Amino acid sequence: MKELEKVFLIDEFEEGWGMEAIDVCEEQLFDYCTEVLFIPDDKIDELNMIDNELEIVLKDLEEDDINEDWYVNLLKHSKFN
Repeated sequence: MKELEKVFLIDEFEEGWGMEAIDVCEEQLFDYCTEVLFIPDDKIDELNMIDNELEIVLKDLEEDDINEDWYVNLLKHSKFN
């Protein structure tokens, strides 16, 4: 099985979430990922805000995840894809 992409950088955010604020809390990052990006909470390993970019590190990815809407959208919106 090909290794699935696990680290994503997002630098464009939906309005109204305050993601451009200097001190974004971990709960806000988690809520954004689950409610806007629809990432299942059990797939999120680590979230970091670095220079106005959201770094998302995923875990426990399975081959079937590559066809899931949330994963496909994450690939499309990721800075390096």
